[in-house]
Amino acid sequence: MKALSLLLLLLFSGCSSALLLQTARSVPMGRRPFNLIFHPPTTSCVLRKSYRDPLKLGPCTSSDAWTYTPQKILFVKGTYYCLQAVGPGQPAKLSILCSPSDSQWEMVSDTKSYMETKTEDGQTFCLDVDADNTIITNPCKSLTHPGGFSSDSQWFSIVTQREIRTLEKSLSPLRRRSSTDSFMATCLYKSFISSYE
Repeated sequence: MKALSLLLLLLFSGCSSALLLQTARSVPMGRRPFNLIFHPPTTSCVLRKSYRDPLKLGPCTSSDAWTYTPQKILFVKGTYYCLQAVGPGQPAKLSILCSPSDSQWEMVSDTKSYMETKTEDGQTFCLDVDADNTIITNPCKSLTHPGGFSSDSQWFSIVTQREIRTLEKSLSPLRRRSSTDSFMATCLYKSFISSYE
């Protein structure tokens, strides 16, 4: 009910950052928050079952913590496994051979945020998700569809566990994939993140 009230207020207030900040501050602080790779359109996070299994989207409560280094490499926290791109339409994988050419992830923002990497041959790929919720990499749709809702599958961000708890509650009414819902998810997400900056 609170999430629905927040949504209605946002519709009439133009995505008020102040309102979102007030909501975020109402969440009790726990232990030091850790990073998750979050997919706002589905309010899901990147999960790993094992080293060999493909990464999937699933409940954020089941996700591993990730370390995002100053070199922009994403490691599963407490391990040497980094997130690595393979090629277009191919599942992203975990590897212990981490190089800037395929394991360095830039956070790119236009209307939404994207996680982008470049391979050795100079191709640029973004983190993506397929119909089976498998994490893959593909050419970045945001470059060809700026502001387009067709690029929702590539909308990822690195957020803390605390931010996830608040954001999941706020986005839960927006899980339907219509253009209006996607627009509101974008509006809410951007306002929410700006309240932490």
